[in-house]
Amino acid sequence: MWNSNNGLDIEKAGDDANKLVLLGSALKTGIFHALDTEKDINTLKKELKADERALYIVLEALCSMGYVVKSIDRYIIAEKSRPLFLEYGEEYTGGYLPHFMNIIKSWLALPDIIKGERPEREPVPRDIPVFMKAMASRPDPIVEEAVNQILLRKKDAKKVLDLGGGPGKYSKAFIKRGLTAVLFDTGEVIDYVSREFNLDKIENLTFISGDFTKNVENVIQEKFDIVFMGNICHIYSEKNNRELIKHVHNLLNGKGVIAIEDFVRGRSPRAEIFAVNMLANSEEGNTWTEAQYREWLKDAGFREIEVIDLAKKGKQLVLGSKV
Repeated sequence: MWNSNNGLDIEKAGDDANKLVLLGSALKTGIFHALDTEKDINTLKKELKADERALYIVLEALCSMGYVVKSIDRYIIAEKSRPLFLEYGEEYTGGYLPHFMNIIKSWLALPDIIKGERPEREPVPRDIPVFMKAMASRPDPIVEEAVNQILLRKKDAKKVLDLGGGPGKYSKAFIKRGLTAVLFDTGEVIDYVSREFNLDKIENLTFISGDFTKNVENVIQEKFDIVFMGNICHIYSEKNNRELIKHVHNLLNGKGVIAIEDFVRGRSPRAEIFAVNMLANSEEGNTWTEAQYREWLKDAGFREIEVIDLAKKGKQLVLGSKV
């Protein structure tokens, strides 16, 4: 029903959105974790401090979708749901769904944003635990694909700066390949991830906290062979990205490499839709073209610029060498 020329079934898309919100709500309220073992409604009600009517309606809906199994009057998470919501493997989506719930709130303000109004936003990141868990749930093969490509370009690298590195997925991948890493992020993020993800126990990983948009060379007093910028450029304007890339150039050793992972317009099938997400969730964010990245890097003093398509996530890796 209501198919458009590009094949979008609006009614089905709406139904899928409803299901995602339901799954995210069940995960966020602890239903899936509580159903690791079989329980009845009364037990769940007490354990989750939940409303009985709401709990019944949601559980029955989850049963109809096949994510929960009911036996007489007792419920348990379905086997197909365990890798999605309980087990931290490649299929795990439990970190993403609560983040998706936060994103949806911002998208609902799009009619006002399109008219030029700027609704009040909570500080970014709006929910550090949710946002960091979403980033940490990224499957390892996605991270390793980017790291492998970077190290093919800079085989003699010994030290990497993971700028805005959040939960440290990329830092850990570089360390696994024999490098030392510095993870740079805000103080709140560093405090959270060092505890929650045990990053403070990892050898060859150090932390620097601060705001990398404010003359990062004044905070970081060392040089690196690689500066990795993952999911950063889509947050900022063209002017601010230009400035940041110039600062990164100053942080690199001779022949050091800048590595930017992001959605590149004209190459990533997700770039245009993701730009809408940045419209809803940032003050100046967007996605940028290959020509723009090449111009920014060239003007900052980088050469041997190349853009690599990453197969695992529909993103690109933009590389440039300091000469």
